[in-house]
Amino acid sequence: MPNETTTQRADLGLALSGGTAKVIAHIGVLLALEEEGLAPRVLAATSGGSIIAVSYAAGISPQEMVERARAMNWRKLASLRLPKLGLLSSEPIEEFVTDLVGDLRFEDLDPPVLVVTTNLLTGAKTVFREGRIAPVVRASCSIPQIFSPVEIDGGLYTDGGVIEYMPVETLLTAGAAVNVGVNLGAYRDFSQAPKNILGMMLRITSLVASRNARASGRLADLVIKPDLSRFGGFDFTAAEELIETGYRNAQEAIPRIRELLEERQSLLGRVKRKLKGKGERPLGPDPLSGGG
Repeated sequence: MPNETTTQRADLGLALSGGTAKVIAHIGVLLALEEEGLAPRVLAATSGGSIIAVSYAAGISPQEMVERARAMNWRKLASLRLPKLGLLSSEPIEEFVTDLVGDLRFEDLDPPVLVVTTNLLTGAKTVFREGRIAPVVRASCSIPQIFSPVEIDGGLYTDGGVIEYMPVETLLTAGAAVNVGVNLGAYRDFSQAPKNILGMMLRITSLVASRNARASGRLADLVIKPDLSRFGGFDFTAAEELIETGYRNAQEAIPRIRELLEERQSLLGRVKRKLKGKGERPLGPDPLSGGG
């Protein structure tokens, strides 16, 4: 269930990218931020990053997520039931999310979470911030061709990484003072040829994600880039190493995050003082008062 006590949060937005099993590294990032008193006040997430984001916002602490990550495996997130529009059914992802956080709605989360999906009927990015959580996370995690898309309220949705792998643009709509992205695919290795059809599908998805992640990175105040190139996309046995890598890279970024927050707060203070000073001086008749 969501936190019953209000957490002190920094004016920080965090965009969590996808990355199949590698999204476990996001837990380390959140753990480092919380330890430094920099809990984000809003999160945007795509694909597997949305599982971590909604778990955190539902009140599951980073420490508890560490324990759950150790018990994770591929069979919990995929089914051999053959759907029409993919190799695998993504129903187990929805079941897993429901088991993890309950049948919550986005309105129940603290901090708020924005989850990015791709609408196959319009070709546009669709950002969910209200309604039931589990089917939306399932849709955002449904890698095209591997998983079947998910129907929600008449729309047909698939992996948000097709359009916005690291959702900084989405995060900017929430108005945080400092916006940080976490790019888990920053060090992808494309030098080896895919070994099978599944590898080929993942390669195509990764190429698309890498391209739009570069565009997203230009919008962020800072991007944390853990080097996860040595980890397999479906290797849940490396949970502790993934968490440690995310934790270490976030720690390295914390001094700069603090600098950015101080700069923005100082600038905001100067603007407020300037506006207050202008408000104290007469500016002429109020155009809405009828005076002339």
